[in-house]
Amino acid sequence: MDLHGVIMAGTTRGGGHSLGELDAGTRAKVQAGCNFVNAEVARLRGRLVAIGVACFVGALLLMLVTGMSDPRVPVGLAILVFIYFVNRSRKELASSYKGIVLRRIVAALGRGLSYKPTSSLTKAQFDGLDLFKDRAEIFKAQDEVSARQNAAKYSLHDVMAARRDNSGARFSSSPYVQLVSWALSSSTKREQSVFFRGLVARLDFNKSFAGHTIIVPDREGGILGGSMGDSRGRRKKDLVMLENPSFERVFSVYSTNDHEARYLITPKVMELVLRAQSLLGGTDLRLCFANNSLYVAVPQSEDHFEVKLFGTAITPEGALGDLLDVVTLAARLVDTLDVDTRISTKV
Repeated sequence: MDLHGVIMAGTTRGGGHSLGELDAGTRAKVQAGCNFVNAEVARLRGRLVAIGVACFVGALLLMLVTGMSDPRVPVGLAILVFIYFVNRSRKELASSYKGIVLRRIVAALGRGLSYKPTSSLTKAQFDGLDLFKDRAEIFKAQDEVSARQNAAKYSLHDVMAARRDNSGARFSSSPYVQLVSWALSSSTKREQSVFFRGLVARLDFNKSFAGHTIIVPDREGGILGGSMGDSRGRRKKDLVMLENPSFERVFSVYSTNDHEARYLITPKVMELVLRAQSLLGGTDLRLCFANNSLYVAVPQSEDHFEVKLFGTAITPEGALGDLLDVVTLAARLVDTLDVDTRISTKV
């Protein structure tokens, strides 16, 4: 399987063309994993239907036995019991999917890729990248796919970063409404303003960078070099001018070391980033060179490392998403930087 050819040949968002590059044996393994998950979903849904019926019947019996004329208490209790089993089923499904299916799917892709359900990327590391205007008040990193390319190690992390919504929802004073609202809030995500959800690729090299260089969408720049409206960290960096009008129409580059930035962001790197931006559906790529690592943030509309209990059947396209394309981008960045800068050479 030549993943290097995928990003050069072109693909649509969601990895449809990328799957066509996989050999028959790999596709069969991915499909087998999807079939296993879909069977688990069907089993758990059937169990929940039976539990839902039992909760409804139990509520009716409680009313009949106790002579209650107000149905709110038994109905509320039935809802609580049902939501408890829904949450338990979700956890059981996530455990099966991540512990069995994802691990096998990633291993089947070859190239030395490995998977673990936890992530080594921390909130402090994410905020320190200075790739976003906001700081992550709510941060979640999980699911790490890793491998080696030449002398460099790279890893992909599933990340969600958000601000807290401080508006606060006001509920009715009715005890019944409060009970149901509390039950529903325990099974859903609390109000939050998500400013990034997607994959963060981290490429670790043997050389440390003297400066901190970031590449962000051009609309976040401006003629003042980020002195207005951008993050506090970005105001400490200078806007770097590069000799590629096509690249500068899409991206702005800031750095604490403009000489190093021009050394790292070579014409081949700019060409690769522009091509990846297009092939990933025009998504807003963001890159950061800091310490001895290159980070690439790739937004995604869906979490491909999770499977929904109440949703459509999972397919190989849904399971892999942009994973193949981001893996390819990481590997090609390593190769390009190695050729242009010898960045993986030990010093």
